[in-house]
Amino acid sequence: MYDDVAVLVFTVRPQRWPSLHIELVDDQGVPTWYASCGRSPIPGTTPPFFWLHLWWAIRVVEREWGKPDVIHTQDAYAYRVMKCSRHLGVSYVVSQHWTGFLRRVVPVGMIRQFRWAFSQAHRVLPANQNAAQDYDYYDIEASVHWLPNALDTRIFKPEPPLRREPWLLHASGFAPQKRFPDILSSFAIVVKRRPDAVLQIAGDGIGRPEMESLARELLSNASFRFHGFLSKSQLAELMRRSRGFIFPSEFETFGCVLMEAMACGCPVLTTRVGGIPAVVRESEGLFVEVGDIDAIAKGMLHLLEGTHGVDVEHVSRETRARFSREAVGRILHEEHLAAAEANSSPTHRT
Repeated sequence: MYDDVAVLVFTVRPQRWPSLHIELVDDQGVPTWYASCGRSPIPGTTPPFFWLHLWWAIRVVEREWGKPDVIHTQDAYAYRVMKCSRHLGVSYVVSQHWTGFLRRVVPVGMIRQFRWAFSQAHRVLPANQNAAQDYDYYDIEASVHWLPNALDTRIFKPEPPLRREPWLLHASGFAPQKRFPDILSSFAIVVKRRPDAVLQIAGDGIGRPEMESLARELLSNASFRFHGFLSKSQLAELMRRSRGFIFPSEFETFGCVLMEAMACGCPVLTTRVGGIPAVVRESEGLFVEVGDIDAIAKGMLHLLEGTHGVDVEHVSRETRARFSREAVGRILHEEHLAAAEANSSPTHRT
């Protein structure tokens, strides 16, 4: 939207033949190189081939697209990318989304890599507004600026639905930290008071069969529906028709689906963990403690009955203004400009 961008996607193939495959595609106007290298035929000797081919792929992009002003990389990739592109003499910006810092589960070897990469980066841009505290825990120094995830306001917007149904909605991949069983247990309490209520569930993942089985144990078949994976447009339509979005997660670096629901005018019930309070500010949603089934059930009833007290129109406007692609894109652009200006070497891209 604001910068001249090229993308390199680099992966390792399972085949044991260490050759570089690289292909250029046009991704909505963005030149994108998909590169991969195979594993070494000798077990335990793949890393040198990985480093060599990543360096080679970076050289291919430089030769075909030009020398960048800034390289923007992410999380654990940063260490490898920065090591393999030092010949360019450019500045680095690093995005950080991984939940490992928030959960305090960063392996020792990775701590050393993050410590070096973050110290070399002009700026680290975490999705979690409180990430600096997580870095301090590991004695990692970094120049930090919060970078929220972006919202597609063309899709997630408060178009008037035909009607608000007595539905509550949840969307996730059913990872344990989403605490979906808490939603089912709470909703089992709710349907005793509101037998017309229906729990709509969007998403897919390895835990889905187990969660469907648990839903059948706790609820009647008429009171829930698993939709599976939905497109963003389909999810937005469910958000506009539901009376509340339920997301009592145990930890989150951000919670994209929360801002999407809020943008659609769907009030949310969630927890004050990780980066969620930066997305759902006080008075913008209902908050419960992690695992508090009674509180979740009470909040569900408030959502169904419209007694939640949330000004959904105001929240929708604020959410779309704060997290639009235009707003987040400007943050990125300003960080890229600052990184480029900090680099004294000649550049070829603006």
